[in-house]
Amino acid sequence: MSKSLGVGIAGLGTVGGGFLKQLKGFKANSKSESNVKIVQIAVKNIKKKRNFNTKNLPLVSNALQLASNKEIDVIVELIGGSSGVAYKLVKKALSNKKHVITANKALIATHGNELAAIAEKNNVCLNYEAAIAGGVPIVKAVRENLRFNKISKIYGILNGTCNYILTKMSQDKRDFKDVLKDAQKKGFAELDPTFDIQGIDAAHKISILSSLAFNIKIDFKGTYIEGISKIDASDFLYAKELGYSIKLLAIAEKKGSQVEQRVHPCFVKQDSDISKVDNELNAIVVNDNVIGSNIFEGPGAGAGPTGASVMSDLMDIHRGTYILPLGSSVKRKKRLKIRKITDLKFSYYLRILAKDQSGVMASITKVLSYHKVSIESIIQKPSQKKNYAEIILIIHSIKESTLISALKKIKGLNTVSSSVKLVRIEDSL
Repeated sequence: MSKSLGVGIAGLGTVGGGFLKQLKGFKANSKSESNVKIVQIAVKNIKKKRNFNTKNLPLVSNALQLASNKEIDVIVELIGGSSGVAYKLVKKALSNKKHVITANKALIATHGNELAAIAEKNNVCLNYEAAIAGGVPIVKAVRENLRFNKISKIYGILNGTCNYILTKMSQDKRDFKDVLKDAQKKGFAELDPTFDIQGIDAAHKISILSSLAFNIKIDFKGTYIEGISKIDASDFLYAKELGYSIKLLAIAEKKGSQVEQRVHPCFVKQDSDISKVDNELNAIVVNDNVIGSNIFEGPGAGAGPTGASVMSDLMDIHRGTYILPLGSSVKRKKRLKIRKITDLKFSYYLRILAKDQSGVMASITKVLSYHKVSIESIIQKPSQKKNYAEIILIIHSIKESTLISALKKIKGLNTVSSSVKLVRIEDSL
């Protein structure tokens, strides 16, 4: 029987616990296969009480020592964060010719090009299936199965926290802050939910998928990011009346020699596939020129789904499967221009708070007409603010910079409140 595959685990939180549970049940299928041996588990606090027995586990407090342990062949990094101990551990492990598995999307989005190059140089794996969409095998699908199909667009719901919040706001007619508190109580949102609700988490993920899909270097900084905190219950009422629902979408699209990478709330048609993905579920759509459209859907977080993805990456290493971390060599990756959001064209939902008096609508439409902004539909509703009205406009497709210029003029009207809301419409999804 061959020697055991030595595993070191850094971090024993929700994902670490889920992975450990699955790993304990693993047995080699034959005598010719190596078994898996847990050599060390690094935790911040060895004495911390956990919801499973840690008595016989080989716990240590220094994560970096895993990278130098000669008995360890694979390091599983589940600490999190784009820098600090996680970055130092992964870089040192790869430099010491150890395979690495991580669930850390922030790390890959920020340092993925550098870390992938080190992995390539030392002929070791850097696997990160668990970093994107929990139990949904989207990394393998894009990096290995679909990468030769000339992918043109990849988009979807990549953050379960935001999707849960938006679903409950829509179904229960509640405001953002109220639903967020509920999500935190139920464990669907962190105590500090900034990365989730501001769209940063989804942006980490789409920048990685964009690299895999379009054979470009990871460029997280080039991704446009907008969160969901400004969406309120009234927006859902108006969206429904207009035949839409609201989703936080992460979108990457290649057009010629340029790429779009963006995360923001979108109006999507109620009968679209992406509109029907609710609660904490994730869904990713991949468009290519061979198959057409592939839809991947499943739980985007949690001990079981994410732990299963970590286990899947480990089994690839156990079988001797080696794939370049970013699908192709970092040296051969291109750096394409990422288009600015202001250079793109969309249809829009606008919500304007204005004084309820004659001539207001005429002054607004005059400004829009001057900037050649075309209106598809207008709805006027009474406002909770005395002597004011809500004006809801659906705007035909136009370059965003043009609309922004028009909105600056509208906000300057003495009959209009400074509160003008804009949500992009994705009619083609």
